[in-house]
Amino acid sequence: MEQQIFSDSLFGRHTGKNYAAYLQLDKKIKKLTASFGMRTERYEVDTAYTRGYLKFGKKVINNLAFQPVIRAGLNYQLFNYTFIRASYGQGYRFPSVAEKFVSTGVSALKIYPNPSLQPERGWSTELGVKQGFSLGKFKGFLDVSGFWMEYYNMVEFSFDFFLPNGQQPGPTVPLQTLLDHAGFKSQNMGRAQIKGVELSVIGAGKIGPVNVSLFTGYTYIDPINPDYNPSVDTLGLPYLNVLKYRNRHLFKNDIQFDYKFISIGFSTRYQSYMENIDKKFNESLLHDIQAGFDYYDFTYVLPGLPRYREKDRAGSWVHDLRIGFHISKTLKVSYLVNNVANEEYSSRPGDVRPPRMQTIQIMLKL
Repeated sequence: MEQQIFSDSLFGRHTGKNYAAYLQLDKKIKKLTASFGMRTERYEVDTAYTRGYLKFGKKVINNLAFQPVIRAGLNYQLFNYTFIRASYGQGYRFPSVAEKFVSTGVSALKIYPNPSLQPERGWSTELGVKQGFSLGKFKGFLDVSGFWMEYYNMVEFSFDFFLPNGQQPGPTVPLQTLLDHAGFKSQNMGRAQIKGVELSVIGAGKIGPVNVSLFTGYTYIDPINPDYNPSVDTLGLPYLNVLKYRNRHLFKNDIQFDYKFISIGFSTRYQSYMENIDKKFNESLLHDIQAGFDYYDFTYVLPGLPRYREKDRAGSWVHDLRIGFHISKTLKVSYLVNNVANEEYSSRPGDVRPPRMQTIQIMLKL
């Protein structure tokens, strides 16, 4: 596949090529299902191209014209409604044209290109158990799994000062120069390690004359940099080895009741406190750089953010409600309430999510 990009005001003009080939094998032996897949990829953007490698123990073959990645999985039926699975997969991602070459700005906010951005690589593995269950007329599956992911040369969109000619921010740099060169850039941040567990329950059935459907899911992650060095890794909050913009705990639940022509549904989602963010969002841009400006609002990207984040330490619970009436086979009227409790929360700094919203929906099948 070949692509030509012409965007003088945003990306510039670039040529890209992508070549890929893949192979997959599947085999079922009694209660065991095995699969193996392999994919080779080569990317070219202008003069940058894939430099792949293969590793066999301590032996490494470098500078391949392509990057091979593999994946493998096993699924074993232990009992009638009990399944055990294990999987391993590798990943390779070449930086996009936007990540390498975007150059733009919105008001005072600027986004800088990084032509030297390197591909990120990684692998992930999972071990899980899926168990069927039955409670009266209610049937479903319980799924529990643990996973481990590693990334190398992880690409992250980070906020910092990007002064010309490799100049470093300091008290001798004019104030206006500092403010003119603050913004975002995609950067390789080194290694990342994310371990975690997932639990989900999916089921449907009856409680008396009422049909019930249920989905519940919970995810816990431990996102760290295994090579963390507080004197070098300074873009996040100080002395905090947690990957930026991650929530350790996520919970979702959706339950619906259907009785004759009426349906009632209620959903809940929870996200825990986002521990780590870009340091420059949490303090004055000139903190530790130019004395005397630390408390001036105009040197903050998001004034008041530290106080706003303090009230969010318990995390956010958001609830939605829906009630539907099937008037006929072709007409349904629903009343929807999103964010019932009018929770004030944000998905990331500066992105406050919508307050309570009520909607009447009419659906007509023709």
